[in-house]
Amino acid sequence: MSRHRPRLVKVRLSGDAGDVTALPDLLTDLPGDRCAVGEVSTPYPNRRDSGVRRYIDVVLTGPAEG
Repeated sequence: MSRHRPRLVKVRLSGDAGDVTALPDLLTDLPGDRCAVGEVSTPYPNRRDSGVRRYIDVVLTGPAEG
């Protein structure tokens, strides 16, 4: 079994409050072990658009592609 170095990806979500709130849970529930959700910020109102923004850390745990 080979080990893969985890890689951190910082993601900014923007959209409807319900969708932006649900996405980190959906990512956590994905089958397999290719990624994990780390820190999740509280929702912030968007400055120029409707909806909210939220920041999440996604840790890629599977093999790097390419």
